[in-house]
Amino acid sequence: MLIARVPRIARKVVVVCLSLAVLLVVGLAFASEPTALAARALPERSDLPAAHLVDRAGHATIDAATRAKVATRPLTLRDGDASVLAFAPVPRATDGSRDSRDSRELTVVYLHGIHGLPANGCPWLRDGATELGWLVCPEANERLANGTFSWGGTVAAQYAVVARAEHVAQANGANASANDADVLVGFSQGAYVALDLVQARLGRHRGLVLIGADVAPSRAMLDAAGVSRIVLAAGDLDAASPPMKRAVDRLQREGMDARYVSLGRIGHSYETTEKEALRDAIVWSGTSPASS
Repeated sequence: MLIARVPRIARKVVVVCLSLAVLLVVGLAFASEPTALAARALPERSDLPAAHLVDRAGHATIDAATRAKVATRPLTLRDGDASVLAFAPVPRATDGSRDSRDSRELTVVYLHGIHGLPANGCPWLRDGATELGWLVCPEANERLANGTFSWGGTVAAQYAVVARAEHVAQANGANASANDADVLVGFSQGAYVALDLVQARLGRHRGLVLIGADVAPSRAMLDAAGVSRIVLAAGDLDAASPPMKRAVDRLQREGMDARYVSLGRIGHSYETTEKEALRDAIVWSGTSPASS
């Protein structure tokens, strides 16, 4: 009897071992998924050919070899007790071919949304912003209990964050001669803050890119603040998309250099499926109409 039962026991052992092996493989696959998702979360680099600003169709352009020299992760710049996440600008060409863009590099300042972290959105703006100059991504002025940040207090207190971020960048090599104008990119709550700064005429801003916010600026307000170009952008599934389209239509009727940009079939996010559209929007916003 014992001998007859051995094959049956052996078969059960084999089945149990195979089941454990399958569970182990599935567990390892799921354990590795967050890493894979994190890798996919960063925008891929494009290899589109290009000049240093925008072509006649409004597309940002720069050669792939030069773009590949830009860091894929932000730097932490420091000046005394102040620090800010940043991406350095695309290296200048050494053969004098970079003649179609402004001689002065701009600073692009990213203002994140409520309960946000600058490290989340900053890499998504890298490609376009670094073609204009330095990209700086400060933390909002109110730290929350969960370690995230939101914008609060007065407009002056919020502007102090922007000014400090620009100063830290300049202390680390950003072009101080371009301090009279920058480009503001704001997402959600950060977009409202950016528009508040413009309305209050705090700082000088050449261009605006406002993402995922039901804003309605007028040309008179933008002209008074020195803003020459504005982009309103949203995902197709974002509730802010329809009113932002209407706002751009109104601005264009008023004669403002304004564009609406779709970020693809996404909701309230900057993690766009249209990476080149966002890149083009940022570069176009900071390019003077005469040079594009």
